[in-house]
Amino acid sequence: MAAFAALIVSPLFGLKALIPAAVIVACCFARLLLWDVRRPPFWVFLGTPMLLWCSSLIFFFFLEDPVSKWIVASVVTFATALYAENLFTFYHVPRLYQAYALENLSLVLYVLSAFFFTSGAYGSQLFLLLPVWIPMICVCIAVLLATMAVFWVSKIDFEIGVPYAAVGAVLFAECYGVLSTWPTSFVTNAALFSVLLYAFLVLARANVLDRLSTKMVAQLLGFVGVLLLMIIGSARWL
Repeated sequence: MAAFAALIVSPLFGLKALIPAAVIVACCFARLLLWDVRRPPFWVFLGTPMLLWCSSLIFFFFLEDPVSKWIVASVVTFATALYAENLFTFYHVPRLYQAYALENLSLVLYVLSAFFFTSGAYGSQLFLLLPVWIPMICVCIAVLLATMAVFWVSKIDFEIGVPYAAVGAVLFAECYGVLSTWPTSFVTNAALFSVLLYAFLVLARANVLDRLSTKMVAQLLGFVGVLLLMIIGSARWL
């Protein structure tokens, strides 16, 4: 929160404080994870909040309204604190850990990170005139890693998760390219992308875990459909 506040109040000082702030956040989570760098859980659990933090900063730089900046700072701070609390109970007080808390929270944080990251990517295309293939490659890699991380947290074997992650990476790289042609704002495009990614991750995970049912699919599609209609209906078409 302090890093975001510094960026809002004094951008020049805030920029200088970004790297120290990132190191402090990473070290705090590494300490929480017992510095167990030789095991995959360390890097998955460390990478999730750091991805959220870095992607939110990319989005943050394209915001002009101070209120919007404070909202983003508050959301990221709350999400990071909630994730840290669940990690603490999982590692240090297992009897208080709520089942599936990290699985569900990781999914939410990855979708939120996707929104921030793709918002920044679309903003870079718009303001920095980046060719679309550059962010498409970044999106492909990010979705691949995020899908694998979500599957891993859900206790799905690596060999089973790879095909889903590969298909999802290609599919959403193409989705990113298609949405970049829409005459809407970069925030609207990112919101549509994130909702579709959420639907894909939930359905893919449920399918692998044999939790897929007609009722579950109907509820998810209804929820996603309402979100998409709200986003498209409230969008400003250029």
